[in-house]
Amino acid sequence: MKRTDWRAPMIIVAAFMIGIPVNLVTRQFLPGILPASMAGAGDLIAVVAQILVSTLIIFITVKIMHRGEDD
Repeated sequence: MKRTDWRAPMIIVAAFMIGIPVNLVTRQFLPGILPASMAGAGDLIAVVAQILVSTLIIFITVKIMHRGEDD
């Protein structure tokens, strides 16, 4: 019987929680950076930034902790 590994869900939750401030900061600064014609894309860009940062954190953590390798 395989034991439950609590680290994988915690990595995902931590990455998501770190991504939320990235989203908020991006939404705060994008209106001043984007031209008026792209103002509607600010929310989409903020969500994409959150996803990219969260995914990057997960990949880096997996590489550092050597998750997925057989012991």
